Amino acid sequence: MLRDLRQVCERPGQAEPADFRAAAAALLRRQFLLLERVGDRDAYRLVVNHFDYFSNLFDALGWTLHRDDTFGLVGLLPGEAEGYRHLRLVDSLMLLCLRLLYEEGMERFEAREGCVFAQAETLLGRYETLLKRKRPLLSDFREILRRLRRYSLIEMQEETEDGLPVIRILPTIRLVTGDQVQGRIAAYVGALANGEMTP
Repeated sequence: MLRDLRQVCERPGQAEPADFRAAAAALLRRQFLLLERVGDRDAYRLVVNHFDYFSNLFDALGWTLHRDDTFGLVGLLPGEAEGYRHLRLVDSLMLLCLRLLYEEGMERFEAREGCVFAQAETLLGRYETLLKRKRPLLSDFREILRRLRRYSLIEMQEETEDGLPVIRILPTIRLVTGDQVQGRIAAYVGALANGEMTP
């Protein structure tokens, strides 16, 4: 990898090794880089322009680098055998409700630049009705949203009259709640139904 980096950096007009390190660190820290975000733009362009290099780098570490030019995003997901970031149960359930709202918005053609906007109250209502769980306290709910924002899954927009933010659900949500995750959930539910494990 170091030899590859040296060869890339020796070409005229190329970035410095420190720029490559900074881009890799940004991906590891935030999981996703979005072209539309000013703070991500330089790292995003560097990763896209040297996608094979970064793909090989993260593959050696057990991660898979994803790229979506339509929505202007690159992101990391753990490989099959690698450990996953463990979210709290309430975060995971809220994330699945957000994915549902995202898909419903896409079906109604409400997406703007690949993003779907949802009222926080709508999310909390779905959480209560679909999961039959008590909604979290407002302070806890805000903290859940901050954690999901940290992983570039949502952004919070202006607050509405109820004091809750409008949630901008990013297309990255499809990657972290894709077929692999849904398969794991189905296997878990099946094991519960067959009495093979306890909740």
